[in-house]
Amino acid sequence: METAKIIPIVKPGKEGSDEVSKFRPISLLASGGKVLEKLLINRINHHVYTRGHMNENQFGFRPQKSTVDAALSIKYFVQKSLEAGDVVALLSLDVQGAFDAAWWPGIF
Repeated sequence: METAKIIPIVKPGKEGSDEVSKFRPISLLASGGKVLEKLLINRINHHVYTRGHMNENQFGFRPQKSTVDAALSIKYFVQKSLEAGDVVALLSLDVQGAFDAAWWPGIF
């Protein structure tokens, strides 16, 4: 088993803070671990994408997708619906940290 050295890097614009949430952990692996990690992620991605297990509306954790793509998708959907005379309602939730205090045995 490989051990990673984790280095905390301060997020941009948060340099004056000592809060834990202001840091981004970066793990440093030996080159063998990096090669194995790359092989595994490529194989997993190949399996997921060739078998159609990834929903097209999934934007997070996907290569070549970003929050900009998600926002544009919403914009085009709303535009198309309004042009068709439909009513559109949009609900947005901020769930950052929502599950931090969750009772995980009950969820599982």
